[in-house]
Amino acid sequence: MGDFEMIRRQLYERLAPPRHITIEPERVPQAAVSLILREAQGLAQALIIKRAERPGDHWSGHLALPGGRAQVEDRDLIATAARETYEEVGIDLLDGGEFIGQLEILAPTNARLPRLEITPFVAVAPPEFTMKLNGEVARAFWISVADLKREGRSSFFSTPLDGVVNKWPAYPSEGGPIWGITERILTNFLSLLD
Repeated sequence: MGDFEMIRRQLYERLAPPRHITIEPERVPQAAVSLILREAQGLAQALIIKRAERPGDHWSGHLALPGGRAQVEDRDLIATAARETYEEVGIDLLDGGEFIGQLEILAPTNARLPRLEITPFVAVAPPEFTMKLNGEVARAFWISVADLKREGRSSFFSTPLDGVVNKWPAYPSEGGPIWGITERILTNFLSLLD
């Protein structure tokens, strides 16, 4: 059994199934992201995007997963994750792809960030697709799940804030350190794998 099939089997056994979570704008702003997996020569890879630089965007330029805020026309958060993924990278997870589960719901821990509840869904990309990035995404690349697991949070991201240099744990990647909420999502995901 190849790496991808082994990981897929572990996820089916250990992931919470994807729930059709109702959008509740009166309770809290909600967002959904897609941790998309694909098989490449028997190995599992995950899609990482670099958000475009945009004034006023708290996550401008960050490495992230495709996704975004729920809209009133989305029937649930799976629909949000699918819509945002298609808009940002052109992958239609509802046409040949598959949502296989969801990870723990997270919220930003930094008080400077907007109040937001983020639901990460794990999905498998359709066998055939063509990526088409929209203006919100500067770059997209695939990273080996085995490399993420092996390297762990061996990098860090640092930035000055209020006169102090702050450091956050991060996963190394060809696009730079993967930190913040995306690091937390990847850590939860990788904890499910042997």
